[in-house]
Amino acid sequence: MFSIAVMGDDARAQETAEHLAQMGFQVARHIEPGCEAVVSFASVSSDLSSEILHLAIGGHAAEGVAARLPDNAHPIQIASRLRALSRLKVLEHTAQLRLKSAQEAGYQPAPVPVNQDDSTVLFVGAPGPSFMRLQFAMSRAGIQTIAAFSTFNAFDYLHERTFDAVILNTRPDAGLAHTVCSAMRRNTRLYHTPAILLTADTDYAGADEAFARGASDILSDNASNDEMRDRVMALASERRRRRLAKARLEACRLPSLLDTESDLYNERFGRVHLQSLMDHAAARLEPMSLIMLGVSAPQDAGANGFAKATNQFAGMLRHCVRAEDFVVRLARDRFLIALPSTPQTEAKMVSNRVSAIAECTAYEGADPLKPFRLELTPSIEDAAGETQADALIEQMVRRSNVLPFSSAKTG
Repeated sequence: MFSIAVMGDDARAQETAEHLAQMGFQVARHIEPGCEAVVSFASVSSDLSSEILHLAIGGHAAEGVAARLPDNAHPIQIASRLRALSRLKVLEHTAQLRLKSAQEAGYQPAPVPVNQDDSTVLFVGAPGPSFMRLQFAMSRAGIQTIAAFSTFNAFDYLHERTFDAVILNTRPDAGLAHTVCSAMRRNTRLYHTPAILLTADTDYAGADEAFARGASDILSDNASNDEMRDRVMALASERRRRRLAKARLEACRLPSLLDTESDLYNERFGRVHLQSLMDHAAARLEPMSLIMLGVSAPQDAGANGFAKATNQFAGMLRHCVRAEDFVVRLARDRFLIALPSTPQTEAKMVSNRVSAIAECTAYEGADPLKPFRLELTPSIEDAAGETQADALIEQMVRRSNVLPFSSAKTG
Protein backbone atom coordinates (compact mmCIF):
# COMPACT_ATOMS: atom_id res chain seq x y z
CA MET A 1 0.00 0.00 0.00
CA PHE A 2 1.35 3.44 -0.97
CA SER A 3 1.90 5.50 2.22
CA ILE A 4 1.53 9.26 1.74
CA ALA A 5 1.09 12.43 3.77
CA VAL A 6 -1.31 15.15 2.59
CA MET A 7 -0.08 18.45 4.04
CA GLY A 8 -2.29 21.52 4.36
CA ASP A 9 -5.02 22.84 6.63
CA ASP A 10 -7.62 23.93 4.11
CA ALA A 11 -10.72 22.06 2.97
CA ARG A 12 -9.09 21.23 -0.37
CA ALA A 13 -6.32 19.26 1.36
CA GLN A 14 -8.84 17.41 3.52
CA GLU A 15 -11.02 16.55 0.53
CA THR A 16 -8.02 15.30 -1.46
CA ALA A 17 -6.85 13.16 1.47
CA GLU A 18 -10.28 11.51 1.62
CA HIS A 19 -10.33 10.86 -2.14
CA LEU A 20 -6.82 9.36 -2.12
CA ALA A 21 -7.73 7.09 0.81
CA GLN A 22 -10.72 5.83 -1.19
CA MET A 23 -8.33 5.02 -4.06
CA GLY A 24 -6.26 2.70 -1.88
CA PHE A 25 -3.54 5.00 -0.56
CA GLN A 26 -2.54 4.86 3.10
CA VAL A 27 -3.08 8.53 3.95
CA ALA A 28 -1.90 10.55 6.95
CA ARG A 29 -2.13 14.30 7.59
CA HIS A 30 1.49 14.50 8.75
CA ILE A 31 4.73 12.70 7.89
CA GLU A 32 5.02 9.34 9.64
CA PRO A 33 7.74 6.64 9.55
CA GLY A 34 7.59 4.79 6.25
CA CYS A 35 6.03 7.73 4.41
CA GLU A 36 6.78 7.39 0.68
CA ALA A 37 5.38 10.66 -0.66
CA VAL A 38 4.07 14.05 0.40
CA VAL A 39 1.25 15.92 -1.34
CA SER A 40 1.54 19.52 -0.19
CA PHE A 41 -1.06 22.28 -0.43
CA ALA A 42 1.12 24.63 1.63
CA SER A 43 4.78 25.02 2.50
CA VAL A 44 6.41 22.10 4.29
CA SER A 45 9.60 21.75 6.27
CA SER A 46 12.74 22.24 4.20
CA ASP A 47 14.39 19.23 5.87
CA LEU A 48 12.09 16.77 4.05
CA SER A 49 14.10 13.66 3.19
CA SER A 50 15.23 13.45 -0.43
CA GLU A 51 13.95 9.86 -0.46
CA ILE A 52 10.36 11.08 -0.04
CA LEU A 53 8.57 12.10 -3.23
CA HIS A 54 7.16 15.61 -3.00
CA LEU A 55 4.18 16.55 -5.18
CA ALA A 56 3.20 20.20 -4.74
CA ILE A 57 -0.35 21.36 -5.51
CA GLY A 58 -0.58 25.06 -6.38
CA GLY A 59 2.03 27.79 -6.41
CA HIS A 60 3.29 27.76 -2.80
CA ALA A 61 7.03 27.80 -2.14
CA ALA A 62 8.47 24.30 -2.05
CA GLU A 63 11.98 22.91 -2.36
CA GLY A 64 12.97 19.67 -4.03
CA VAL A 65 9.57 18.95 -5.58
CA ALA A 66 9.35 16.00 -7.95
CA ALA A 67 6.43 17.65 -9.75
CA ARG A 68 3.90 20.44 -9.36
CA LEU A 69 0.21 20.39 -10.29
CA PRO A 70 -2.24 23.32 -10.51
CA ASP A 71 -4.61 24.31 -7.70
CA ASN A 72 -7.53 22.61 -9.44
CA ALA A 73 -5.74 19.27 -9.86
CA HIS A 74 -8.18 16.36 -9.95
CA PRO A 75 -7.78 13.61 -7.27
CA ILE A 76 -7.36 10.96 -10.00
CA GLN A 77 -4.68 13.14 -11.60
CA ILE A 78 -2.86 13.44 -8.28
CA ALA A 79 -3.07 9.68 -7.71
CA SER A 80 -1.82 8.76 -11.17
CA ARG A 81 1.04 11.28 -10.95
CA LEU A 82 2.10 9.88 -7.58
CA ARG A 83 2.16 6.33 -8.95
CA ALA A 84 4.01 7.39 -12.10
CA LEU A 85 6.66 9.31 -10.15
CA SER A 86 7.08 6.42 -7.73
CA ARG A 87 7.58 3.86 -10.52
CA LEU A 88 9.97 6.23 -12.30
CA LYS A 89 12.06 6.50 -9.15
CA VAL A 90 12.12 2.72 -8.79
CA LEU A 91 13.06 2.30 -12.46
CA GLU A 92 15.97 4.76 -12.18
CA HIS A 93 17.27 3.21 -8.96
CA THR A 94 17.00 -0.29 -10.44
CA ALA A 95 18.94 0.79 -13.54
CA GLN A 96 21.72 2.15 -11.32
CA LEU A 97 21.84 -1.05 -9.28
CA ARG A 98 21.88 -3.31 -12.34
CA LEU A 99 24.70 -1.34 -13.93
CA LYS A 100 26.68 -1.57 -10.69
CA SER A 101 26.06 -5.34 -10.46
CA ALA A 102 27.20 -5.83 -14.06
CA GLN A 103 30.37 -3.85 -13.37
CA GLU A 104 31.05 -5.84 -10.21
CA ALA A 105 30.66 -9.01 -12.28
CA GLY A 106 33.47 -7.75 -14.52
CA TYR A 107 31.45 -6.31 -17.40
CA GLN A 108 31.01 -2.76 -18.64
CA PRO A 109 27.70 -2.07 -20.41
CA ALA A 110 27.90 0.44 -23.23
CA PRO A 111 27.10 3.98 -22.07
CA VAL A 112 23.69 5.28 -23.08
CA PRO A 113 23.88 8.72 -24.71
CA VAL A 114 21.79 11.44 -23.08
CA ASN A 115 20.32 13.67 -25.78
CA GLN A 116 18.64 16.69 -24.24
CA ASP A 117 18.13 18.56 -27.52
CA ASP A 118 15.81 16.29 -29.46
CA SER A 119 12.36 16.60 -27.89
CA THR A 120 9.15 16.31 -29.90
CA VAL A 121 5.46 16.48 -28.97
CA LEU A 122 2.44 15.59 -31.08
CA PHE A 123 -0.63 17.83 -31.38
CA VAL A 124 -3.81 15.95 -32.32
CA GLY A 125 -7.03 17.62 -33.44
CA ALA A 126 -8.46 20.52 -35.36
CA PRO A 127 -6.05 23.38 -36.08
CA GLY A 128 -6.70 26.81 -34.64
CA PRO A 129 -5.25 29.61 -32.50
CA SER A 130 -4.63 27.18 -29.61
CA PHE A 131 -2.33 25.10 -31.80
CA MET A 132 -0.39 28.17 -32.89
CA ARG A 133 0.07 29.26 -29.27
CA LEU A 134 1.19 25.78 -28.26
CA GLN A 135 3.64 25.58 -31.14
CA PHE A 136 5.07 28.99 -30.23
CA ALA A 137 5.43 28.11 -26.54
CA MET A 138 7.14 24.81 -27.34
CA SER A 139 9.50 26.35 -29.90
CA ARG A 140 10.78 28.80 -27.28
CA ALA A 141 11.79 25.78 -25.20
CA GLY A 142 13.46 24.08 -28.17
CA ILE A 143 10.70 21.46 -28.48
CA GLN A 144 9.39 20.52 -31.91
CA THR A 145 5.60 20.27 -32.33
CA ILE A 146 4.21 17.99 -35.02
CA ALA A 147 0.53 18.29 -35.93
CA ALA A 148 -1.87 15.49 -36.82
CA PHE A 149 -5.23 16.99 -37.70
CA SER A 150 -7.00 13.60 -37.60
CA THR A 151 -6.79 10.61 -35.25
CA PHE A 152 -5.94 8.41 -38.23
CA ASN A 153 -2.81 10.47 -38.94
CA ALA A 154 -2.08 10.68 -35.22
CA PHE A 155 -1.79 6.91 -34.79
CA ASP A 156 0.32 6.70 -37.94
CA TYR A 157 2.75 9.12 -36.31
CA LEU A 158 2.59 7.35 -32.94
CA HIS A 159 3.50 4.00 -34.49
CA GLU A 160 6.28 5.46 -36.63
CA ARG A 161 8.20 7.52 -34.08
CA THR A 162 8.56 8.36 -30.41
CA PHE A 163 7.00 11.44 -28.83
CA ASP A 164 7.61 12.90 -25.38
CA ALA A 165 3.96 13.94 -25.02
CA VAL A 166 0.68 14.01 -26.94
CA ILE A 167 -1.54 17.11 -26.76
CA LEU A 168 -5.18 16.43 -27.67
CA ASN A 169 -7.50 19.25 -28.74
CA THR A 170 -10.93 18.69 -27.16
CA ARG A 171 -12.62 20.86 -29.79
CA PRO A 172 -14.85 20.21 -31.59
CA ASP A 173 -15.10 16.61 -30.28
CA ALA A 174 -14.03 16.03 -26.67
CA GLY A 175 -15.20 12.42 -26.86
CA LEU A 176 -12.65 11.71 -29.58
CA ALA A 177 -9.85 13.11 -27.40
CA HIS A 178 -10.98 10.86 -24.54
CA THR A 179 -11.03 7.86 -26.89
CA VAL A 180 -7.43 8.53 -27.93
CA CYS A 181 -6.44 8.65 -24.23
CA SER A 182 -8.04 5.25 -23.67
CA ALA A 183 -6.36 3.79 -26.75
CA MET A 184 -2.95 4.99 -25.59
CA ARG A 185 -3.41 3.42 -22.15
CA ARG A 186 -4.33 0.09 -23.75
CA ASN A 187 -1.17 0.10 -25.87
CA THR A 188 1.93 -1.14 -24.03
CA ARG A 189 4.27 1.00 -26.15
CA LEU A 190 2.25 4.18 -25.59
CA TYR A 191 1.14 3.49 -22.03
CA HIS A 192 3.67 5.84 -20.41
CA THR A 193 3.41 8.62 -23.01
CA PRO A 194 1.71 11.66 -21.41
CA ALA A 195 -1.68 12.60 -22.88
CA ILE A 196 -2.59 16.25 -22.28
CA LEU A 197 -6.02 17.66 -23.10
CA LEU A 198 -6.22 21.20 -24.49
CA THR A 199 -9.55 22.81 -23.52
CA ALA A 200 -11.37 26.12 -23.95
CA ASP A 201 -12.30 26.47 -20.27
CA THR A 202 -10.26 26.48 -17.07
CA ASP A 203 -12.83 24.19 -15.40
CA TYR A 204 -13.29 21.39 -17.91
CA ALA A 205 -16.69 19.70 -17.52
CA GLY A 206 -15.36 16.34 -18.72
CA ALA A 207 -12.45 16.18 -16.26
CA ASP A 208 -13.75 13.13 -14.37
CA GLU A 209 -14.10 11.08 -17.53
CA ALA A 210 -10.83 12.37 -19.01
CA PHE A 211 -8.70 11.36 -16.03
CA ALA A 212 -10.54 8.06 -15.67
CA ARG A 213 -9.61 7.33 -19.29
CA GLY A 214 -5.93 8.10 -18.73
CA ALA A 215 -5.38 11.81 -19.35
CA SER A 216 -2.19 13.08 -17.71
CA ASP A 217 -3.16 16.76 -17.49
CA ILE A 218 -5.77 19.26 -18.68
CA LEU A 219 -4.43 22.49 -20.09
CA SER A 220 -6.66 25.51 -20.69
CA ASP A 221 -6.34 28.01 -23.52
CA ASN A 222 -6.31 30.61 -20.75
CA ALA A 223 -2.91 29.39 -19.55
CA SER A 224 0.00 31.69 -20.26
CA ASN A 225 2.66 30.64 -22.74
CA ASP A 226 5.06 30.01 -19.86
CA GLU A 227 2.58 27.83 -17.96
CA MET A 228 1.71 25.92 -21.12
CA ARG A 229 5.39 25.30 -21.80
CA ASP A 230 6.26 24.35 -18.21
CA ARG A 231 3.42 21.86 -17.76
CA VAL A 232 4.08 20.10 -21.06
CA MET A 233 7.83 20.08 -20.43
CA ALA A 234 7.41 18.59 -16.94
CA LEU A 235 5.56 15.56 -18.28
CA ALA A 236 7.80 15.28 -21.35
CA SER A 237 10.89 15.33 -19.12
CA GLU A 238 9.54 12.46 -17.01
CA ARG A 239 8.89 10.49 -20.19
CA ARG A 240 12.45 11.05 -21.39
CA ARG A 241 13.85 10.02 -18.01
CA ARG A 242 11.86 6.80 -18.21
CA ARG A 243 13.17 6.01 -21.69
CA LEU A 244 16.73 6.71 -20.56
CA ALA A 245 16.42 4.39 -17.54
CA LYS A 246 14.94 1.62 -19.72
CA ALA A 247 17.79 2.05 -22.21
CA ARG A 248 20.30 1.67 -19.36
CA LEU A 249 18.58 -1.52 -18.25
CA GLU A 250 18.71 -2.85 -21.82
CA ALA A 251 22.41 -1.99 -22.03
CA CYS A 252 23.00 -4.40 -19.13
CA ARG A 253 21.63 -7.31 -21.16
CA LEU A 254 25.09 -8.55 -22.13
CA PRO A 255 25.46 -12.07 -23.62
CA SER A 256 27.70 -13.18 -20.74
CA LEU A 257 24.96 -12.34 -18.24
CA LEU A 258 22.14 -14.07 -20.11
CA ASP A 259 20.95 -17.65 -20.28
CA THR A 260 22.19 -19.17 -23.56
CA GLU A 261 18.80 -20.64 -24.49
CA SER A 262 16.59 -17.70 -23.65
CA ASP A 263 16.62 -13.93 -23.30
CA LEU A 264 16.61 -14.06 -19.49
CA TYR A 265 19.41 -13.42 -17.02
CA ASN A 266 21.39 -16.49 -16.00
CA GLU A 267 21.54 -17.92 -12.51
CA ARG A 268 25.06 -16.71 -11.72
CA PHE A 269 24.29 -13.04 -12.37
CA GLY A 270 20.76 -13.50 -11.04
CA ARG A 271 21.98 -14.39 -7.56
CA VAL A 272 24.47 -11.50 -7.48
CA HIS A 273 22.02 -8.84 -8.63
CA LEU A 274 19.19 -10.21 -6.51
CA GLN A 275 21.34 -9.67 -3.43
CA SER A 276 21.91 -6.02 -4.38
CA LEU A 277 18.16 -5.52 -4.91
CA MET A 278 17.38 -7.08 -1.54
CA ASP A 279 20.02 -4.99 0.24
CA HIS A 280 18.63 -1.84 -1.38
CA ALA A 281 15.07 -2.69 -0.31
CA ALA A 282 16.12 -3.49 3.26
CA ALA A 283 18.14 -0.27 3.60
CA ARG A 284 15.23 1.86 2.41
CA LEU A 285 12.53 -0.12 4.22
CA GLU A 286 10.81 -0.71 0.87
CA PRO A 287 8.75 -3.78 0.00
CA MET A 288 10.12 -6.32 -2.44
CA SER A 289 8.67 -9.64 -3.59
CA LEU A 290 10.00 -12.74 -5.30
CA ILE A 291 8.00 -15.08 -7.49
CA MET A 292 9.42 -18.51 -8.23
CA LEU A 293 7.78 -20.40 -11.08
CA GLY A 294 8.17 -24.15 -11.42
CA VAL A 295 7.23 -25.37 -14.90
CA SER A 296 6.02 -28.84 -15.84
CA ALA A 297 4.25 -30.52 -18.76
CA PRO A 298 2.32 -33.74 -19.44
CA GLN A 299 4.45 -36.85 -19.97
CA ASP A 300 3.41 -37.19 -23.61
CA ALA A 301 4.88 -33.75 -24.43
CA GLY A 302 8.25 -35.46 -24.85
CA ALA A 303 11.66 -34.17 -23.75
CA ASN A 304 12.25 -32.14 -26.91
CA GLY A 305 8.74 -30.69 -26.85
CA PHE A 306 9.15 -29.67 -23.21
CA ALA A 307 12.56 -28.09 -23.89
CA LYS A 308 11.22 -26.06 -26.82
CA ALA A 309 8.14 -25.02 -24.86
CA THR A 310 10.11 -23.80 -21.85
CA ASN A 311 12.41 -21.79 -24.12
CA GLN A 312 9.39 -20.17 -25.77
CA PHE A 313 7.86 -19.51 -22.37
CA ALA A 314 11.14 -17.96 -21.19
CA GLY A 315 11.19 -15.65 -24.19
CA MET A 316 7.68 -14.49 -23.38
CA LEU A 317 8.14 -14.15 -19.62
CA ARG A 318 10.13 -10.92 -19.43
CA HIS A 319 7.54 -9.17 -21.59
CA CYS A 320 4.84 -10.03 -19.03
CA VAL A 321 6.41 -7.83 -16.34
CA ARG A 322 7.61 -4.24 -15.97
CA ALA A 323 10.93 -2.91 -17.21
CA GLU A 324 12.30 -2.66 -13.65
CA ASP A 325 11.41 -6.25 -12.75
CA PHE A 326 14.25 -8.79 -12.84
CA VAL A 327 13.61 -12.17 -14.48
CA VAL A 328 16.12 -15.00 -14.02
CA ARG A 329 16.26 -18.52 -15.39
CA LEU A 330 17.45 -20.69 -12.53
CA ALA A 331 17.11 -23.98 -14.41
CA ARG A 332 15.35 -25.35 -17.47
CA ASP A 333 12.12 -25.68 -15.50
CA ARG A 334 12.46 -22.94 -12.89
CA PHE A 335 12.28 -19.15 -13.13
CA LEU A 336 12.57 -16.30 -10.65
CA ILE A 337 10.97 -12.85 -10.89
CA ALA A 338 12.16 -10.10 -8.53
CA LEU A 339 9.67 -7.23 -8.13
CA PRO A 340 11.24 -4.09 -6.58
CA SER A 341 9.00 -1.90 -4.41
CA THR A 342 6.18 -4.42 -4.72
CA PRO A 343 4.25 -5.95 -1.79
CA GLN A 344 3.15 -9.58 -1.87
CA THR A 345 -0.47 -8.68 -2.65
CA GLU A 346 0.61 -7.07 -5.93
CA ALA A 347 3.08 -9.88 -6.63
CA LYS A 348 0.17 -12.31 -6.40
CA MET A 349 -1.57 -10.41 -9.20
CA VAL A 350 1.56 -10.65 -11.35
CA SER A 351 1.78 -14.38 -10.67
CA ASN A 352 -1.88 -14.85 -11.59
CA ARG A 353 -1.42 -12.91 -14.83
CA VAL A 354 1.57 -15.00 -15.90
CA SER A 355 -0.26 -18.22 -15.00
CA ALA A 356 -3.31 -17.12 -17.01
CA ILE A 357 -1.14 -16.47 -20.06
CA ALA A 358 0.50 -19.89 -19.69
CA GLU A 359 -2.88 -21.59 -19.40
CA CYS A 360 -4.08 -20.22 -22.74
CA THR A 361 -0.85 -20.93 -24.66
CA ALA A 362 -0.52 -24.27 -26.47
CA TYR A 363 2.83 -25.80 -27.49
CA GLU A 364 3.68 -28.48 -30.03
CA GLY A 365 4.61 -31.80 -28.45
CA ALA A 366 6.10 -35.06 -29.72
CA ASP A 367 2.86 -35.61 -31.61
CA PRO A 368 2.07 -32.46 -33.67
CA LEU A 369 -1.61 -33.34 -33.45
CA LYS A 370 -1.54 -33.25 -29.65
CA PRO A 371 -0.49 -29.78 -28.44
CA PHE A 372 0.03 -29.35 -24.72
CA ARG A 373 0.07 -26.59 -22.12
CA LEU A 374 2.70 -25.86 -19.51
CA GLU A 375 1.65 -26.06 -15.88
CA LEU A 376 3.07 -23.45 -13.50
CA THR A 377 3.67 -23.89 -9.79
CA PRO A 378 4.18 -20.40 -8.34
CA SER A 379 5.67 -19.53 -4.97
CA ILE A 380 5.79 -15.98 -3.58
CA GLU A 381 8.04 -14.63 -0.82
CA ASP A 382 8.77 -11.29 0.82
CA ALA A 383 12.37 -10.38 -0.07
CA ALA A 384 12.78 -7.13 1.84
CA GLY A 385 14.12 -8.66 5.06
CA GLU A 386 17.61 -9.57 6.19
CA THR A 387 17.67 -13.02 4.53
CA GLN A 388 20.50 -13.62 2.06
CA ALA A 389 19.51 -14.12 -1.58
CA ASP A 390 21.02 -17.62 -1.80
CA ALA A 391 19.23 -18.75 1.35
CA LEU A 392 15.91 -17.33 0.18
CA ILE A 393 16.20 -19.04 -3.20
CA GLU A 394 16.95 -22.40 -1.61
CA GLN A 395 14.06 -21.91 0.81
CA MET A 396 11.69 -21.24 -2.08
CA VAL A 397 12.99 -24.28 -3.96
CA ARG A 398 12.26 -26.50 -0.97
CA ARG A 399 8.76 -25.07 -0.64
CA SER A 400 8.02 -25.57 -4.32
CA ASN A 401 8.26 -29.36 -3.88
CA VAL A 402 10.35 -29.65 -7.03
CA LEU A 403 13.54 -31.69 -7.24
CA PRO A 404 16.65 -29.59 -6.54
CA PHE A 405 18.24 -28.07 -9.59
CA SER A 406 21.94 -27.99 -10.48
CA SER A 407 23.55 -24.69 -9.54
CA ALA A 408 25.66 -22.72 -11.96
CA LYS A 409 27.64 -21.16 -9.15
CA THR A 410 31.34 -21.84 -8.90
CA GLY A 411 33.49 -21.04 -5.94
